[in-house]
Amino acid sequence: MESDFHGGRKLVDGRDHRNPEKRRVLIVRASRGAGAEHGGSDTRRQRWIVHTRRFSSAGAPGSINKLAATVVRELLRRGDRVGVVAPGFAPQPDALDAGLAALRKRGFQVEEGTHLREVEGYLAGDDRARAADLDAAIASESLNGIWFARGGYGTARLLDRIDLRRLARRPKLLLGYSDVSALAAALLARAPALCLHAPMVTELSRREAFHAPSLAAMLAGRTVTRKLGARDVLRKGRARGRLMGGNLCVLTHLLGTPFMPSLRGAVLFLEDAGEEAYRVDRMLQHLRMSGALRGVAAVLVGQLLVPETRRAYPGDRDVADVLREHLLPLDVPVVTGLPVGHGAGKWTIPIGGRATVDTSRRAIAFDPVPQPVPARR
Repeated sequence: MESDFHGGRKLVDGRDHRNPEKRRVLIVRASRGAGAEHGGSDTRRQRWIVHTRRFSSAGAPGSINKLAATVVRELLRRGDRVGVVAPGFAPQPDALDAGLAALRKRGFQVEEGTHLREVEGYLAGDDRARAADLDAAIASESLNGIWFARGGYGTARLLDRIDLRRLARRPKLLLGYSDVSALAAALLARAPALCLHAPMVTELSRREAFHAPSLAAMLAGRTVTRKLGARDVLRKGRARGRLMGGNLCVLTHLLGTPFMPSLRGAVLFLEDAGEEAYRVDRMLQHLRMSGALRGVAAVLVGQLLVPETRRAYPGDRDVADVLREHLLPLDVPVVTGLPVGHGAGKWTIPIGGRATVDTSRRAIAFDPVPQPVPARR
């Protein structure tokens, strides 16, 4: 049987015994060139799951006649090899050890970066060491994904030091958030890929730190749907597009570099922590004036953990007003309040995947299916 970390449902003989209407069929299909590419091993073959659910003739969940099937690809499963690296801040040793133990407990084979435990001031080793670990993980044919140990700052320092072309040719699943948004953006500017906005390794031992069901669903390749409250919707509408973005500060600092992806047609997600309201104002203004927001299909705002201002005078502004001023003129659906970011209980969503926004149904669906890179204009 599988634990909640690996899909939520307990399955016996391919059947979900809490939902007899749903069956799970595993199809193993060798990827092209698997024998030569992976040394003849079957461990890196693509895994596909067919979920079937009965529908009534009206299309609503029911118990008669029609059968709908959705084919999804598992992103990570028990036995897969996961590389753990720290391209930014040095991870706290106890939290790192606990997170690595959590990964192993869940059945993953963990490969630590050679320099994972180095410390160079606030960084996890110097640029050369951190880039070497990241490049080794990118080049490894045995790794199914790269899970980042910690965020902070430092990943952007490596973007012109690592082999992005190799990563774009053969993208690996990336898992992390915050500072990792720099690498995700650089990759997605070059290739269709998935970068799960997921808890860091140092958070995996603390259940309150993240939302386990959404992480499990993403790893299993399943759609995650988030219901919206009336107050979450700043502008109504429907949109579907490539889910892009991540940390607001990191994204803003990529403007003017070759690592900033096009956001045209994208559902843009933004989150941040520790930035006062005027800083959020300044970054959104920068994004707008640069033209980066031109053509976005929708904007989703996650956890904005804005501290109280340290100024004695003048006073502060409500960050909600700042968001309205910058985002409503875009004339696209705008949703706030998503539990995704630096806070406790953070959900996992697929940057580079597909997001479908429908405020009339008060729902957003996140599909972990890589979307094409838009043509540059």
